[in-house]
Amino acid sequence: MMIFYAKSFPVETIEEHTNELLTRYDMLKKYYQSALRSMNERDWELLRIAVQYHDVGKYDTVFQNKIRSVLEEELLEAASSYNVQHNYLSVMAIPDKELGLDKDEKRILFQAVAYHHERNVPPEVDQVLANYKANLLPHWEHIERELGISIDSKSSISKLNTIGLNNRIRESEGELFKRYVMIKGLLHRLDHAASAHVPIELASDMNVSEYVTQFIDKNYRGHKNKLQQFTESHQDSHLVVVAQTGMGKTEAGLLWLGEKKGFFTLPLRVSINAMYDRITSADNIGFSRQTNQGEEATGLLHSTSLDYLYDQHEGNDEALEKMHAQSREYANKLVISTIDQILKFPFFYLGFEKEYATVAGAKIIIDELQAYDPRIAALLVRAMTLIDDMGSSFMIMTATLPDFYYKALQRELASSALPLHYSEFIDDSVQRHHVSIEARSILDEAEIDKISEVGLNQKVLVICNTVNRAKEVFLKLRERKDNVKLLHSRFTRGDRSNLEQELLSFNQGEKAGIWVTTQLVEASLDIDFDVLYTEMSTLDSQFQRYGRCNRKGKKPVDQVNIHVYTDDVSGVGSVYHKEIYDRSLALIKGHDQGILLESIKHSMIQELYDEEQLKDSSFKEVFDKTLSQLKNRPMYEIKKQDAQDLLRDIQEVQAVPIQYAGHSEIEEALERWKQATTKSEKRKARQAIEKYTVGVNEWKGKKEGLLSEFPLIKGHYFVNCEYSEETGLEMKKSVLSII
Repeated sequence: MMIFYAKSFPVETIEEHTNELLTRYDMLKKYYQSALRSMNERDWELLRIAVQYHDVGKYDTVFQNKIRSVLEEELLEAASSYNVQHNYLSVMAIPDKELGLDKDEKRILFQAVAYHHERNVPPEVDQVLANYKANLLPHWEHIERELGISIDSKSSISKLNTIGLNNRIRESEGELFKRYVMIKGLLHRLDHAASAHVPIELASDMNVSEYVTQFIDKNYRGHKNKLQQFTESHQDSHLVVVAQTGMGKTEAGLLWLGEKKGFFTLPLRVSINAMYDRITSADNIGFSRQTNQGEEATGLLHSTSLDYLYDQHEGNDEALEKMHAQSREYANKLVISTIDQILKFPFFYLGFEKEYATVAGAKIIIDELQAYDPRIAALLVRAMTLIDDMGSSFMIMTATLPDFYYKALQRELASSALPLHYSEFIDDSVQRHHVSIEARSILDEAEIDKISEVGLNQKVLVICNTVNRAKEVFLKLRERKDNVKLLHSRFTRGDRSNLEQELLSFNQGEKAGIWVTTQLVEASLDIDFDVLYTEMSTLDSQFQRYGRCNRKGKKPVDQVNIHVYTDDVSGVGSVYHKEIYDRSLALIKGHDQGILLESIKHSMIQELYDEEQLKDSSFKEVFDKTLSQLKNRPMYEIKKQDAQDLLRDIQEVQAVPIQYAGHSEIEEALERWKQATTKSEKRKARQAIEKYTVGVNEWKGKKEGLLSEFPLIKGHYFVNCEYSEETGLEMKKSVLSII
């Protein structure tokens, strides 16, 4: 009997692959039918039909010969030799009359199958018909017997008209669009999970809120604070909560998730890694299930998450690859993620339905909304609106919330079936910050002397707005003392990781000293210093910085512990929006010196971002314009990676400082890369090289002729700039030649 292949690596037949999807379909329906409220029983039937027929087109002789060529098997004689996408041929096989499909169901099913691979190439009618008649129909009995389905013996041009690019189902079609998104999106999920040989869902029986309750019972005598009680009692609502640092927001968010599948998003990868460790650790929340496939309950998902897992869990490479694949296919009960991995669907990129259908059956947490610029905030508001449309729910947790963000969300959700609850949790009983506004530059010699002197006996943190300013302050302090360290984003990955660990160790120890940093530390590292010296920035950034000093409020505040410098400030107009900065400066000057209560910080943020006050500002204009563009965005026009790049606003490439060219560790890793026979071996070799890379602005680097190609590894460069393990990359053209 002839074998019909679906894949060459690993080798898998069409029958085997289809059965893998059907197994996952049964599991998905069993565990999530009640959660997927936007799907009725007929929609589940249509999804099953889509699964059964999605790869029938692979019985085409031309496709089979592609696989046979890779497997070095004898090629078959093809009666028609056109190179036709198998998904278009699969549509031809669907017996729509026998299945009793109405007009809408035909469009949903035909398009879901036709576009389960998105290549944006329209079907060539004559070629599709020729291959279907000559290459596929001769095997109809074999196909029906193997897959247990009926094959349409007619070649209907109307099917191809139904799947034409101009006839694609769009958001304006309301309920039809929602049904289509769910069926096509879940077909993507089932297909991708089957191809990756990972389960469609893991740990479905686990309830994260039970683990949080156990943690609180053990560590806080069962006392849930007001924030945590609020979120737990509003599990069936959309929530927006504003709460200061140290309120137990993580526990509050997880209590809101309850027994549902959840995505917990944060803005910074280092914060996500720390969150993942905390949630899975047996000494902490312990939401974890370890099997021979790795961690199942909680997934980690960002652009370098697999590298992080390798660093943390050396040993079973295969299990780590599988563990990462499970998270990439959204299988875990809880996924800790950056927003670009799960919330880019408002771009309506090719294949967006997978993401959108996934969140429709889950609950979404957005942490630290204030960390995003107005363009990304607009995208998140749009994403929350689309999530609501599908009957799912979200929770926004943030230390500060611009007033007009929330009002925009209210307007977008005016007709929501779910209530939107807003609540603030501010505690003035703990006084943490005694602030002094200094109308001087942080570079003034007298101020540098003062910082240096204080650093002899206390833990001192200095935060500057730009890398260059941080270097200037560091070098001035270094002339006076040797207990000074510098941390910013222009260190190599290896050096930065070492510095972060050194900072955490210093923070936990007893020794005094000084660390000079950028806003990198505002929300990424769990640190607590005695005194903070900072350049002025926008208020949301300022208050995040203050949270790095006297974090728990256990230190005395009779003396100033926050010094804010308002002259010769760096980064205004580049790092920070000038209008918002100027408004922030005026507000902070109203509180010249003294204890700054949490309620005062909150009221200052409310005034800073008041919608009426900002109605003519370019800052609000960016938000409003972006939201409007997203609501009127053309569909099916950009690729997934383009959407990801738009969301990350990627401008950086990874570059090795030129002085490390020829370094023995890099050369050895390049040799291992050449000889590698598996993805795991290549990844390990690349990781060894990336310890020596630093992020460089691609446009600036190329414009100034600083970048040259790195051997073998696409997307990597050498950067022709000086580099120091003490001060990082110097972004000026060096005298070294580019090789």
